[in-house]
Amino acid sequence: MARSPQTLLEGVPMTFPVAIGEATSDPSRRIVTLDGLRGLLTISVMLSHYFGEVAHGFHFAMCGWVAVDMFFILSGFLIGKLILERHHHGNFFRVFYVRRFLRIIPVYFIVVLIAGAIINCFPRPWMEVAPDFPMWSYVSFTQIFYMISTQSIGAHWLAPTWTMSVEEHFYLVAPALIAFMPRKWLVPVLVSGAVFSFFLRLYIFTTGYGTMAGFVLLPARADTLICGMLGAVAVQSTLNWERIIPVARTIPCVAIMGVAAIAVVTNGNMTAFYIVNPSLIAIGGSVYILCVVLGALNGINYRSKTLRFFGNNGLCIYLIHLPVLGLMHGLILGGVPDIATPAQWLVTIASLAVTVVLSRGLTKWVEEPLSAYGRTWRWSAPRNIAPPVRVLT
Repeated sequence: MARSPQTLLEGVPMTFPVAIGEATSDPSRRIVTLDGLRGLLTISVMLSHYFGEVAHGFHFAMCGWVAVDMFFILSGFLIGKLILERHHHGNFFRVFYVRRFLRIIPVYFIVVLIAGAIINCFPRPWMEVAPDFPMWSYVSFTQIFYMISTQSIGAHWLAPTWTMSVEEHFYLVAPALIAFMPRKWLVPVLVSGAVFSFFLRLYIFTTGYGTMAGFVLLPARADTLICGMLGAVAVQSTLNWERIIPVARTIPCVAIMGVAAIAVVTNGNMTAFYIVNPSLIAIGGSVYILCVVLGALNGINYRSKTLRFFGNNGLCIYLIHLPVLGLMHGLILGGVPDIATPAQWLVTIASLAVTVVLSRGLTKWVEEPLSAYGRTWRWSAPRNIAPPVRVLT
């Protein structure tokens, strides 16, 4: 007889189903390892933009694209888990959207409107604005359509907001999909959606028309979010994790090797890389998150206070890190960010510190109070009591 998942790893207590903080009003049930993982991804994005994606940056530091895909997967997992646990409550949609709005929209609007005001009221060449998208497109999360029509990222300081647009569009679709989908059809529909996403990217990049759509359009990036949702379904299932985990640990490594192999084989032809890479990261990343949630990984300590700090302040850091970097380089050195000179290095390092301090203030005084208020919107009595999740032994 197989051991229960609680004893899957000796010395690592585990309980199923796993309760995730974003999926419950009880903060004590939060999985802190996912905060740590989010912190690592946040740091990766900052290092990539500050020390990799500049004129004299280090190519090995350009790892932000992996972090972005992992952010999507993590969002799919967390939101999928929340919907699966709470969709049977009578006020599910109202509470879901109120909490999402309060956690994300006020902070997002503050950063976008302040950055937009600086760009429009005090234009300078080093702001890297062209082409300039209308501010209402950022506020309405429709900037991705301007990105597609112009085949550009728009104002550089606000470029990361395209990922927020993808996630907001995802929030409009995912709750209804899971809430109204018969459970027996859910996995086939999700898998079909991931496959469709792959072939849509294939069409976009091979036709060569509007390739930006392959990067920023939700249907073209849906496989990352969907694989995260499939991970949430798996966590709530009756799978025998003791048998699965040894194999699951190898899947992220195989996926990364696949990404590297494609980069080598294509020899600089990025089309195949852009088509296949998100799907490989989606599969490997979703399994990696499962392993983190199940406590089945050794190595990185995702309970680290440092990683959890960056994870808990990750939204604000993500939104302000480019405006802070650009503004400090422009005001102090009169140019775009770079690390070619000692002065540029000093300004970049100072920008890191300023970003952390400002983001902590924004999190503490805006995001956290509003999120706390959002948690006062309680779930009503469930319409139907779901049967308990049975654990195979």
